[in-house]
Amino acid sequence: MDDILKQNIINDLGIGALPKEQQEEALFSIGNIIFQKVLIKVIENMAEADKDAFEKLLFEKGNEPEIILNFLRLKVDNLDAIVIEEIGKFKQESVDFMKNIAS
Repeated sequence: MDDILKQNIINDLGIGALPKEQQEEALFSIGNIIFQKVLIKVIENMAEADKDAFEKLLFEKGNEPEIILNFLRLKVDNLDAIVIEEIGKFKQESVDFMKNIAS
């Protein structure tokens, strides 16, 4: 996650008051959630052959996120737009959740 995006999430979700270590843990968890949401959306729209290749890649290289990301960049033309959309949805859902708790 790039630094501008991290800072944006920290500010929007109000986790800036946390100690640096807890901020990094929160960002890691948030990144995982967003990545899972992106994967779900991407896989739903993949051709069967690409799904099979992706499944094989996950089995063989599932612990190497860069390889997985490179595969997705090759197979999904609008990957960056999907990521941005999912980040926006996550942030909005989180802000709404926090507002409901405060009410």
